Amino acid sequence: MSAEYEPEIYSLLFGEVLGISNTEVGPTAALAVVSIAAVAFLYRPLMLSSVLPEAGEARGVSAFRIELCFLVVVALATTMTVPVVGTLLIFSLMIGAPAAARSFTDRPLRAIVLSVAIALATVWAAIAIAYTTDRPVGFFVAAIGALSYAAGRAWAAWRRSRATTRPRDLESAR
Repeated sequence: MSAEYEPEIYSLLFGEVLGISNTEVGPTAALAVVSIAAVAFLYRPLMLSSVLPEAGEARGVSAFRIELCFLVVVALATTMTVPVVGTLLIFSLMIGAPAAARSFTDRPLRAIVLSVAIALATVWAAIAIAYTTDRPVGFFVAAIGALSYAAGRAWAAWRRSRATTRPRDLESAR
């Protein structure tokens, strides 16, 4: 590998959060709008085919088609984020934030909104911390993503333990 390709490879792996050019902003915003519109359009059939696939098939919702459409939306979102975040940090933002959000709530729509909020907070906090410490943004994105997931799992465990101790407390009070 020659040294002239080194910045491009680094950018592909780790992204350039502050290095996105003006010409890339328009297409990235367009892909974001298309992805959001597609998720909004697919929300009900996707939920039906995910939760009750047999009921979805009975109502004429093809699980294969819905899954294929959802994979196209994920591919669009991934394509949109690679130049900005990089391939290595996509996992942290596209998997870590939703997994943390799922631990905080059982409602799908709330989980989606919370997931977006966690991902945005992760990116902005990582940029701010990287700016003040002069360290790479990618490390902080991954670390904050892992911390948010750990906080979500701790919250879920605390909520579960509280729910299991509550019936015993009620029985002992009688």
